[in-house]
Amino acid sequence: MGTRILTKEDIWHLVFGAAALATGGGGSCPTYEQFSTQAEAFFQEGHKPTLIDPMDIKDDELVFCNIGVGGGIIFKYSTLYASRYMPREGWLKQLELTTTLNSWSQLPADPRGEEHIKKLKELVGKEPVAYIPFECGPLDSGQVYSAARRGVPLVDGDLAGYRAVPEVSLWKLNVYNAPVTPFVVRTAWGDLIVVHKTLSHQRFEDLCRHIAMISGGSSAPVVPIEGKYIKMGKTHNTMSLAIDVGKAIQDAVNKGDDPIAALLNVTKGYKVFEGKVACHLSEPEGGFNWGYTWIEGTGEWQGKTFKLWYKNENQVSWIDEEPYITCPDPFTVIDKKTGLGLSNFRAEMWTPGREVVVTALKAADHWRTERGLKIYRPKHFGFDIKYKPIEEILG
Repeated sequence: MGTRILTKEDIWHLVFGAAALATGGGGSCPTYEQFSTQAEAFFQEGHKPTLIDPMDIKDDELVFCNIGVGGGIIFKYSTLYASRYMPREGWLKQLELTTTLNSWSQLPADPRGEEHIKKLKELVGKEPVAYIPFECGPLDSGQVYSAARRGVPLVDGDLAGYRAVPEVSLWKLNVYNAPVTPFVVRTAWGDLIVVHKTLSHQRFEDLCRHIAMISGGSSAPVVPIEGKYIKMGKTHNTMSLAIDVGKAIQDAVNKGDDPIAALLNVTKGYKVFEGKVACHLSEPEGGFNWGYTWIEGTGEWQGKTFKLWYKNENQVSWIDEEPYITCPDPFTVIDKKTGLGLSNFRAEMWTPGREVVVTALKAADHWRTERGLKIYRPKHFGFDIKYKPIEEILG
């Protein structure tokens, strides 16, 4: 209970640990040098990043969740909206070539601004007491920084269930029938789209995803959540879990111990395969990154082939074409020597021959309910595979 002030090393451990939990998504882990550049600038500003226990939030208080929606778009859209990724000068020049601006057009000073958050505060008439990460992944460092700069804590928890997920409908708010409106979506072009009513959480996903597709591949919805929904379920203290995982892995590496054993000791998870990367395929489309990875087995898995399918994050796996671990149980491919969780958004991580281990956990409790499994299961992605809990598969 209470609050926890984070140090630079805490945040680094969070980033590294979250990569080992994120099932191939939720961003990708930077190098320590890359991380330090951003972290040192943040701390020099004088901020005190703080985690707050979700159970300390009152039922009627509001928590905001600021989400990044996106993954990948086809070449046609990526070239049309290429200016989204340019420095401001090039961005403005490209806009002049592709868009006829109006006399009232106002380009945003910052493509990653927070006008949508200001608008949501106006709509709900209240200030949020905290922000909460949508999912568990390396990008949660940005959530830590942003909350601190706004002068409020970050909830020590996440809404997906100590993993990353590809769709904004795949969170515990959907399982618990929490309202999702009103929400506000911001794009890099300064659009502010206010939605007062939507049919369902899946419709919320569809709207945000298609806005992302015509906005360079990403959009940013922000949602207000009552404290009572934040406290439902058991996905609490998952930022602290990520910190513990990251520290355990890196301590093991520094001591010459097995980082995989250290990871599993903290998470109480499972080692489900070991081998060498054989092939990694990726295709961006529809605001997602899709693909397959094949791993050739070594050790006790010698002669076997592990295949996984991902939609941003790992969802379904097979051994020698027989269904194996599937969503909602999270599984992540980890570098055997360093404990680094590999990202499906970084092709260079998947060098053939890289020695890896696949680790897995039981899904968060809310996904194991009748409604949870109706929302999140292999059939959701079009696979005629019945979900079987990992503990039953492994005996």
